[in-house]
Amino acid sequence: MAKRPDFFLLLAGLVAALALPAGHALAASQSADADAPVVLVAPVATGVVERAPLVGEVAAETTASVGFQATGRISERPVRRGERVEAGEPLARLDNRDLAARVDSVEAELAQAESEARLARQELARTRELRERQVASEQALDQAISREQAARARAASTRARLVEARNALDYATLAAPFAGVVIELVADAGDVVATGQPAVRLAADDGRLVEVDVPEQRLAGLPDTARAHLEGDDVELEATLDSVSGAADPASRTFAARYRLPAADGRPWSLGQTATLAFRSEISQRRVPVGAVFARDDEARVFRVVDGRVEAASVRVLRIEAGYAVIESDLPAGVLVVIAGVNRLHDGQAVTPRRGDEVAAGAGDEAEETAP
Repeated sequence: MAKRPDFFLLLAGLVAALALPAGHALAASQSADADAPVVLVAPVATGVVERAPLVGEVAAETTASVGFQATGRISERPVRRGERVEAGEPLARLDNRDLAARVDSVEAELAQAESEARLARQELARTRELRERQVASEQALDQAISREQAARARAASTRARLVEARNALDYATLAAPFAGVVIELVADAGDVVATGQPAVRLAADDGRLVEVDVPEQRLAGLPDTARAHLEGDDVELEATLDSVSGAADPASRTFAARYRLPAADGRPWSLGQTATLAFRSEISQRRVPVGAVFARDDEARVFRVVDGRVEAASVRVLRIEAGYAVIESDLPAGVLVVIAGVNRLHDGQAVTPRRGDEVAAGAGDEAEETAP
């Protein structure tokens, strides 16, 4: 535990200020019973606290930048930004006149190549027959075989080029790869686009997430669930943590977190909607009146009451707020601690505990206010 002597000097002053009335009561009780002085006690309080909300926006789980698989000029773009499309629906078309002409040209080349291949096969058959009759030489047969193989290869190559040309003609129509919403038009009618250049950005219907930026000091212990309030629909939903980025943004020093939204009766939530994530979680810290904390050996401690005796327990003071010390400790909620006159006690001393109603009520109210 880190040593903070300046903090303990300030804490000692607060304790002394709050301990004066209780000190008079303690002195009177000691005159009545010197062996077991009366001490004011209060329970360690805990509860549920609200973490600061995070504001983000609704985003699609899957997005794609869709481009043509061929080069050309866009002749038509039938969809608009924000429009919903089905899988396979045309998004844009290229001017396909050159592509269609290429198909016709390759088809003609293929017809010629196949004709030459048939002629080469016929010539090979005649040359083999003549060779069997010892009319043609072995060299002539070898040449016929070579010509037939070459013609057959040319036909196969042209046939493959025809497949490519027909595919290119089909690629002149840009179809939606999945059902979704058009979120951006990168290219418009009249633009010349290269193969693979994005023309339309599409967001799929497969899921909606809330994207928020999480400060690095809140990343540890980020809750797995949150209440998402969607402004546009004026609804509140239970969102679950989907993923957190592996590195902080170098400018904002925040981490991008995504919370998944439930399905909306078959209708996806609107993209870009403002969403506020609210978190509720049980705090691991405890809260005691500030007069319960004292410094000893440069450590913060409190006296708990066990079987009529006080026992010192180490705590870590996280902050002071409204007369209470928020502490980190293994002390269970509800255990009684001495809240005044702690500097006059020693470890193991017998005491007569009395609830300090005016202090304990305050701590109880605080716990009730923060209880779920």
